[in-house]
Amino acid sequence: MNRTSQTGGDTPAQSNVHPPPLAIALDARACDVRDPVAVAARIPDAASREPGTRVCVLGAATRGGGWLGRWRRSVPVPRAARCTALLARGYVGIGAGVDEESGAEMAWGVAP
Repeated sequence: MNRTSQTGGDTPAQSNVHPPPLAIALDARACDVRDPVAVAARIPDAASREPGTRVCVLGAATRGGGWLGRWRRSVPVPRAARCTALLARGYVGIGAGVDEESGAEMAWGVAP
């Protein structure tokens, strides 16, 4: 849908629509979640994402493993490892915190 500027011109107003975010849940069986290099290998390069895409790395890695995996506890992923991995992959505006709605611990970055 095209919208005109408030001045009444024919130029479409700039869209404030951002690309959908990408959430990454790590698998503790596939990498050492304490190692930023191993975590970075699981995060897509920022250059491969549309500018403005927010990438979130969850603070708990799964242990996976079939139907028994549901009862196994998750493995915490240190904030430092997640934030360092995002920086290494080229993201900007890096931060970390707890989501108010879900209570999930996450780190995030934005593709430039």
